[in-house]
Amino acid sequence: MTSAPLIHHVALLVPNLEEAITRWSTATGYTFSEIARYRTDRYCDRSNPVPHHHDARIAFSKEGPPHIELMEFHGSGTHSAMQGEGFHHLGFLDYPNPEAKLKELAQAGFSEDGMALDADGRILLWFTDKRDLNGMRLEYVSPAGQPIVKDDGSEPYRDERGCAALWPPEQQ
Repeated sequence: MTSAPLIHHVALLVPNLEEAITRWSTATGYTFSEIARYRTDRYCDRSNPVPHHHDARIAFSKEGPPHIELMEFHGSGTHSAMQGEGFHHLGFLDYPNPEAKLKELAQAGFSEDGMALDADGRILLWFTDKRDLNGMRLEYVSPAGQPIVKDDGSEPYRDERGCAALWPPEQQ
């Protein structure tokens, strides 16, 4: 029997990332990463199924798992203010085969609403539709390198695999 993946993070949508980091740090004592951006030109969701630009500002707690991911409102789709402030998704990091999970859940009647693709059209991450799980999404993130940059657009830190990281190597 294969064990179920563990939740890596709980993600929240916020109107102002800097204010949210301050408030969550004060309330929890957690330390958050520098602000980064999940930046890609190959994001699709119900608001626009054609791959388009996506530039979401994010920060993760160093404490965890599960970590807290704070995401600032962005665009008109899955990360927009129309989605409402607060809970956005439970995230599973380094999911070994997100394409297979998408097919498996589709056969069980689940929909997707949000997907980032690499240059070859492979899934980097995808979200279930919140209507399928009591207003909650699940996010399946592949082990492939993610399109993360620092908030100013510069190159990110790198982990031991060479993938983008939110912390300097000495803090990983």
